[in-house]
Amino acid sequence: MKRGGNMKGIVVTILTGLLLYGCASTFLVYKDGKAQYFGSNRKEIQELLCKSGDLKKVLEYAVTIDEAVKESLYKYTCVELNGDEVKRLYSDLTPEQRKDLRLAFRKQGYDINYYPCG
Repeated sequence: MKRGGNMKGIVVTILTGLLLYGCASTFLVYKDGKAQYFGSNRKEIQELLCKSGDLKKVLEYAVTIDEAVKESLYKYTCVELNGDEVKRLYSDLTPEQRKDLRLAFRKQGYDINYYPCG
């Protein structure tokens, strides 16, 4: 019986970790066969969002987010590549603003939280 109790504790610990990780993260953006997490520290996010000019357009569509935050999101994605700052800014947004940002990506032709198999 003791083994079952240990298993329950392990499951609770894993689920708690996943929940905490999920809250600290942003979302996956996918377009033209390329997927990256918004707030990534990888150069590929700059290629996907910045070189194409898409992030500027996305931020224009996100009308509930104030200009200072938009400028910071652009700066930390396209100029300085600081994913931790992008994640911090994203976590400070209201649920309504987060939804607005995801919808703005969709308006620009991105799929959200989609990753193709194979």
